[in-house]
Amino acid sequence: MNLTEFLNVKTNYLGIGIRTILFTGLIILLFLIEIIAFFLLYGSGEGSSRIAQLWYVDLIINYFPMLIVGGISIYSIIQQYRKQEHVNFKTNLIVLSIVLFLFLTRNQLEHLIF
Repeated sequence: MNLTEFLNVKTNYLGIGIRTILFTGLIILLFLIEIIAFFLLYGSGEGSSRIAQLWYVDLIINYFPMLIVGGISIYSIIQQYRKQEHVNFKTNLIVLSIVLFLFLTRNQLEHLIF
């Protein structure tokens, strides 16, 4: 499939909106679960602050939710492309790009909102 064929495929805008909201909500839920699990495991003392400063803990807490949601979305994109369902393929690809953009700009969006 080349770019002109991709652009001519029908776009499911309702599906894009619903999936974007669902995936964004899933990312927020995973962030909350990670924060609660970290607090329940390590508490709020000096030891937990040392653990939180480790590079791999920071990597897990900040990027693991997007890795999970991105993996689910990429798996769905690959499956739709193999089945030649181009409308769903395009919808999932657009949703992944929107969610990835929102995830990468989350700090700037946080400063604008709050």
